[in-house]
Amino acid sequence: MEAIEKSQSNSPQLDNDDLKQIDADDLEDMDLKWQMAMLTVRVRRFLQRTGRNLGANGPTSMGFDMSKVECYNCHRKRHFTRECRSPKDTRRN
Repeated sequence: MEAIEKSQSNSPQLDNDDLKQIDADDLEDMDLKWQMAMLTVRVRRFLQRTGRNLGANGPTSMGFDMSKVECYNCHRKRHFTRECRSPKDTRRN
């Protein structure tokens, strides 16, 4: 029992005077920095899991590889149906 009491007495304890010296703005600043750090970790983990790259090009590098995309209307590659200039496929309802 004495060992527990001695180990607790050696650990730094904050008393009321110490707590009064902590500035609320400093606490808020530390909290915001912590939240930004955690958000950064989550974003990096998301990008690693999804295999997306948000580099200097920004959103242009994110998305589909247009060389592999096939139009469901004309069945040509490199564009989506909504961007297709061919007449609509009348076989589909």
